[in-house]
Amino acid sequence: MKKIWKKYCGVIFLYSVVIFGIFILNAGCKNLNQLEQETTKTIVAMEVESDE
Repeated sequence: MKKIWKKYCGVIFLYSVVIFGIFILNAGCKNLNQLEQETTKTIVAMEVESDE
C-alpha cells in the first residue's frame, strides 16, 4: 500500500485539486445564473395614449 501511495501521490493530489476546482466553479456559475435570472425578471410597463 505504501508503494502505491508513494507512486501515485502526485496524481491523486492533482485529481483531487481538479475535482475541488470543478465544485468551486460549479458553485460560482450557479450563483451567477441566479443573479442573472433575478435581473431579467424586471418588468417594464408603458402606457400608450391614443388621440382617438
